[in-house]
Amino acid sequence: MSRRLNPSLPRQPFGLLLVEGGDERALCEAIAGPTTWAGLFCWTASGRQDLKNLAALARLDPNFVHARSVGLVLDVEDDLQESLRIVADTLAALGHHAAVAHGILTEQSPQLGVFLAPDGATPGSIELLCRQAVRDPRLAACVDSLVACAQPRHSTVALAAKGWLNAYLAMLPEQQRFHQTLVSGKGAIDVSHPVFEPLRHFLHSL
Repeated sequence: MSRRLNPSLPRQPFGLLLVEGGDERALCEAIAGPTTWAGLFCWTASGRQDLKNLAALARLDPNFVHARSVGLVLDVEDDLQESLRIVADTLAALGHHAAVAHGILTEQSPQLGVFLAPDGATPGSIELLCRQAVRDPRLAACVDSLVACAQPRHSTVALAAKGWLNAYLAMLPEQQRFHQTLVSGKGAIDVSHPVFEPLRHFLHSL
């Protein structure tokens, strides 16, 4: 767990965002926009299994009393029930033991919410959302043809989506790292695409 790499909680009202990894953090920052992001403190876990530990640390921080909300962002991956178990364990570490609906904050204080990418139910990850928002449909069609020809044996839907996106990014005229693809107006992924609206709404509500 990389608590030392996460910012200290402030002595003023804030929204706390817990994400499973660096790609989720980069996407959330881009989707939220600078104004909303300025009011959030994002802690990045070292994998989804680490989220409950990060939540427990946050609750022990004396400045946690100033949190107006806590949001979790993680991928469904290939097992919705396992993802829901991780959510339940993480929320329990925050002292909450009731079910929470995808994308909707509770009314308690602090408010709690979870966003399971891509849509709260479908197996997959943030890469499935990004795949729908790439800017070059011609290149996307080429990657589709490559995947159809290669027939890679990915073990999960999430890994298949990550493989597709990596192939797309590798074929750009100027190769970009994931965080570079999310630069508004310049990156290979259109962060203003409607596919991101549910996540954007969730982040703006924190």
